[in-house]
Amino acid sequence: MKLKTLAIAIAMGAMPFAAQAEVSIGGDVTVSYQEDGTGGASTFDGSGTEVIFNASEKVGGITYFGTATANLNATGSAVTATVTPDDVHVGMKGGFGTVKIGDTVNGCDTVDTGWVAHDVFISHSSGGCKGSDTHNITYSNTRGPISYAASYSPEDSADNFAVGIKGKLGPVTASLGYEDGDGIANGSNVTMGASGSFGPVAVGIRANKLDGGDTDIGYTAQYAAGANKFYMGIGDVADNDTLFLGYNRSLGKNTIAVVEFVDDDSLTDDKIAIGLKHSF
Repeated sequence: MKLKTLAIAIAMGAMPFAAQAEVSIGGDVTVSYQEDGTGGASTFDGSGTEVIFNASEKVGGITYFGTATANLNATGSAVTATVTPDDVHVGMKGGFGTVKIGDTVNGCDTVDTGWVAHDVFISHSSGGCKGSDTHNITYSNTRGPISYAASYSPEDSADNFAVGIKGKLGPVTASLGYEDGDGIANGSNVTMGASGSFGPVAVGIRANKLDGGDTDIGYTAQYAAGANKFYMGIGDVADNDTLFLGYNRSLGKNTIAVVEFVDDDSLTDDKIAIGLKHSF
């Protein structure tokens, strides 16, 4: 009887199951002191903290998945949970590519490149995709060094259509995107970006041009040395010049100390952020 029971157990363990489900919880906790650049009161709280719930199930050759993120904004003793773009979506992926439905980035943002600064709390404005990252149906796929994506939003108030393509040649990655619809200022937007890593240094450039508008452009760079990261950005958006400087130091496997600064012509004062971030 024991041998028979053992044989059955071995046979069951060797059988492929039709579905394999996985659930994970991740996110980060942040606390920072910030000046928002408006000359108003400073803040010292946990704004930016988030908890991310991921679930997936593989059935045959297709993986079905869902993601939901709770953003915890703390002010004093009050903590509120909010949902922001790219926070709640479901989808499927397989040999055909990946399809996401819900609050997810559009086809332009999916493959957009050119931002290499490791910003945590604040960052400067630069050229790039302008469409909504909510209420989208987004398809993406990769073929060798080429990645591409397309999205459609059925809502009148959102960007209706967006496409993007990205390619890699050696250390350099370049992208091109187009957006069109009611959610885009002036009706349409064209974006271009390029980035590359050369040892401990990464550099990037990102630009966009709205229909009939000026070209907005931003440059970013990052230098990594051991536990230290130094990063910066220079931007020209709507004739406003910005300078972005940042530094973070790893204090362990999951914790970093952060200092960031932004000088923006469109603001009455500088932006400053000093804080800690712990990921889990």
